[in-house]
Amino acid sequence: KYVPFLGTLFLFIFVSNWAGALIPWRLIELPHGELAAPTNDINTTVSLALLTSITYFYAGIRKKGFGYFKRYIEPAFFLLPINILEDFTKPL
Repeated sequence: KYVPFLGTLFLFIFVSNWAGALIPWRLIELPHGELAAPTNDINTTVSLALLTSITYFYAGIRKKGFGYFKRYIEPAFFLLPINILEDFTKPL
């Protein structure tokens, strides 16, 4: 079900990192500052993390319905902030 998503992420990160690795070796001649690896930019990293989080929440809601959010308060209600923080720091 999620193989195309994971495959696309893998290929994007793999090709981006190789592009960043090949340019400094001067295998591809470009003017200075013309092209850098996309994963070198924090915006790309944040967007990939957000896409992963959204997919994670979508899969949880699709499987368990809105009862999926019950797991945030299950051990004890006062752990709610820690459980929410855990979900947003997983992709990082």
